Amino acid sequence: MPARVASLASDFYLSLLDSQRSESTTPTNRSSPTSPPSSRTTDSQRPNDTGANTREEPTGTDDEKSDDARETDETRPTKASESQEPTTPSFDESYDITGLAGSAEMMTPNLMLIPTPMFVIGTNVTLGWKYSNATLRPPKKISICGKFPKDSKKSKDPAALCDWDIAVNISGALRKYTWDTVTKGAPGIAFSEDKGYLLYLYDSDFGVSNYVPGAGRITPSQFWFNMYNSRYGSTNQGVQKGYDPSAAHSLSVQIWIVATAVILGALGVGI
Repeated sequence: MPARVASLASDFYLSLLDSQRSESTTPTNRSSPTSPPSSRTTDSQRPNDTGANTREEPTGTDDEKSDDARETDETRPTKASESQEPTTPSFDESYDITGLAGSAEMMTPNLMLIPTPMFVIGTNVTLGWKYSNATLRPPKKISICGKFPKDSKKSKDPAALCDWDIAVNISGALRKYTWDTVTKGAPGIAFSEDKGYLLYLYDSDFGVSNYVPGAGRITPSQFWFNMYNSRYGSTNQGVQKGYDPSAAHSLSVQIWIVATAVILGALGVGI
């Protein structure tokens, strides 16, 4: 009996060992928890040491790069100071060769209507002018002068173009000037009734005798005029001094009455 019990205990112990060995070698169905994906970047995903934002340098051989540099230098606009070619002549240089001279045209007096105007001695004379379209270089200063008639024997220097100054170095922007014949005359020489006076208007910077001042500049202008003494008041309209226009009507009526009476008397008709 005791031997039987010992045999059963030995068999139970062996079967227990076998079951433990089988459990250790058989895979289980339980799933092991998986670890979350790592947020760390692997070495293969990391940017290189030059940085992710570094601009990629163009590739190419040294010869290709030098060709590009030469092409850039050739196509880049050249400054005027760097140009070795002769420069185009400036406006002034070409204009001085081909341009026309300008002139001052008298508007007052109107020489087209009155070629030889008459000025009253002892009065103010208005002079007005304009520049021609060819006057692209108008004068900065102008002067006006006069010349006595040749047969007057009043010129101190008959060869001189001018005997007295009317205006000297007035602004070239002016288009009108008033000549006072009392104060602007030859010193010590009075004007006299005569014909053949000359008046000159010219660019002060070039003089009255320079008829070739250059393209666009005015040549000296001149015109003839006569001078006389007025026999009337302060007008040149043929109106007698002391004339009263308001009395003209009554005067004409009185003359008509007298004339009528003379005619009737001659006819023997009494009034």
